[in-house]
Amino acid sequence: MVDVIVAGAGLAGLSCARHLLQRGVQVELLEAADAPGGRIRTDTESGFLLDRGFQVLLTAYPEAQSQLNLGDLQLHSFQPGALVHHGHRFHRFMDPFRDLKAAWPLLLDPVVGLGDKMRVARLRQTAQQGNLPEMFEREELDTLDHLEEFGFSSSMVDRFFRPMFGGVFLESELDTSSRWFQFLFRMFAQGEAALPAKGMQAIPRQLAQALPAGVLQTGMEIESYEVVQDAASPQRVRVTLRSGEVKEARMLVLALQQTAAQRLIAVSTRRLAVQESQPGLRWNRTSTFYYAAAKAPMDEPLLLLNGEGRRAGPMNHACVVSNVAPGYAPAGAHLIAANVVGESPEGEAQCIRLEKEVREHLGQWYGAPEVQRWEMLGAYFLPEALPFLPHAEWEPKTRSIGHGIFLCGDYCDSPSIQGALSSGRRTAEMVAAVLQN
Repeated sequence: MVDVIVAGAGLAGLSCARHLLQRGVQVELLEAADAPGGRIRTDTESGFLLDRGFQVLLTAYPEAQSQLNLGDLQLHSFQPGALVHHGHRFHRFMDPFRDLKAAWPLLLDPVVGLGDKMRVARLRQTAQQGNLPEMFEREELDTLDHLEEFGFSSSMVDRFFRPMFGGVFLESELDTSSRWFQFLFRMFAQGEAALPAKGMQAIPRQLAQALPAGVLQTGMEIESYEVVQDAASPQRVRVTLRSGEVKEARMLVLALQQTAAQRLIAVSTRRLAVQESQPGLRWNRTSTFYYAAAKAPMDEPLLLLNGEGRRAGPMNHACVVSNVAPGYAPAGAHLIAANVVGESPEGEAQCIRLEKEVREHLGQWYGAPEVQRWEMLGAYFLPEALPFLPHAEWEPKTRSIGHGIFLCGDYCDSPSIQGALSSGRRTAEMVAAVLQN
């Protein structure tokens, strides 16, 4: 019997296991899949690297800086800013604080007014004031109301903030907490948006490789658990795997996706809801399409935003991934990613129709004849891509459902790499403290 079984080797579970080990706790990390990563996985197709959904790492995340070796990830960064498509052409929304050469073209571009551009500078200053715990104590609105209260015009919201941060939140209504928006704005201002040279799965792979041999066990799907109490030994948790194997530990950490954790608890305890685990949690949806091209439609490492809304087409943003990280494509080829926010069709006919609409939308940007020659490499439809975050706290309370069972994951913190790593660390701290007592 070990001290702790951690179920799920996504970022939260990996972080939790690592921090428990650092405190001298015996750990087994059980993962149902064939490799660690959870929702951060990278597939290989014809020499291309396809992340399961378009994702980036913000290097300014405090947990990324403390838990990851960023140098070993061989990060490739996006150029700060974006190109916004509106009125049949692209407009440059670059960060003049990071690139002084971008200031003059930004001021002259008529796509939004000068007042909105000056408000961005004020917003940037506001987002960087105070420490992070203080930021999460500010007045909280939804992001849209916050931007309107700040004085931004509807044009600025629709042409920049909605596609840019809708693409980060994976919800275009901007109902997400204004505190979380300010935090992310600060992260973009202070660091880079980057991709590891070998795909986003390099992040969980790095965490897994740091674990001692035998701690991480893949192909271990948990079917149920039970809390065992008898006079002969202390309370413990007995875990039954799908294979029939039984393991025991003093405590159990469910570092699973919220719906998976809820299902496991319901099966194990015959309850229909999970105490303190937000049973009504809303998930934001997305779909990502990857295309191979012999010629790149542009040569800059930039994100491209749809500044015209759904009426122009379904795509929220796109990029030539191989312009950012060349290793995502084989020599002589290029990889394009196109992302749809708020949609994840399930039926084959709906999936085919959405891909057709996305390709038509890409054709408006790059020319239909060229886009029709692109080969679709893969499509990912993700109904549970990110948890919706209407309320944000700095390091919220660690969740326990009693009897030595803890919940861990980005849904317990914030929908991000930052949130997953933070939840894992804080859960480990709590579990280690309970074990010591």
